[in-house]
Amino acid sequence: MATWLRDLSGGNGFFVDYFVSAAVAAGAVLMRAAASDAGEAIIATDADTAADFLGCAANAVTYTATPTAEPNRVTRENLVRLIVNPQSIWRFPISGAITQGTALVATTTTPAHILTQDTASLTVIADTAVGTISMAGGLIKGKTGANAGAIRKISSHSNNTSCTVTIGFVNSVAVGDTLIRVPYSRHVANISLTTDRAQANGILATGTGLVMSVVNVIIDEVNNLAYVDAVARDAFFNPESA
Repeated sequence: MATWLRDLSGGNGFFVDYFVSAAVAAGAVLMRAAASDAGEAIIATDADTAADFLGCAANAVTYTATPTAEPNRVTRENLVRLIVNPQSIWRFPISGAITQGTALVATTTTPAHILTQDTASLTVIADTAVGTISMAGGLIKGKTGANAGAIRKISSHSNNTSCTVTIGFVNSVAVGDTLIRVPYSRHVANISLTTDRAQANGILATGTGLVMSVVNVIIDEVNNLAYVDAVARDAFFNPESA
């Protein structure tokens, strides 16, 4: 699930409760609802759209059109709690598919996050498991071998062949070394969401998704986990946003 990390300027937000008109998963991205909607906030309309971004749900929500009691701290039907702050940095776990909670894809599947080097090189990561999804603009990090822990920005992609970094690794990436790539870096201004809108889809071309500026990317090469931190550029409480 997406979680609030901090504010760009070092400040804090405050909690506000919004009416919703459908069930919401904790951490889901929410946006301003239309006037005709029963709620004030709705889940992002698709994986790549969240106009008038409000924030990410602090709690899971059940919905009923016929409540039996007024919502309160115990009974939170139809109410979602949001941190209201257009400069919020949100942390999204990176999923291995559009389905939330999917592990990063191993080199035996195409396209993969975890690549295994076929030909020694300082700059070219050769593995057919790169598939046809270009993650140029994203990051790649050494998992095993002499470059374990070293990270570079991917500059180009060749379908079913390789991906390339322009700033070479200090040590040649040897045959059999493994690396982890993700389609996100601080260069990126888009986050594509999973089906529950609470994680970042990690198996897609870089530059796809709703408008969010990436602040940081964390790749845990030991546990095969990754996270992307980002700020919404089309926030309801920031009229100067893109």
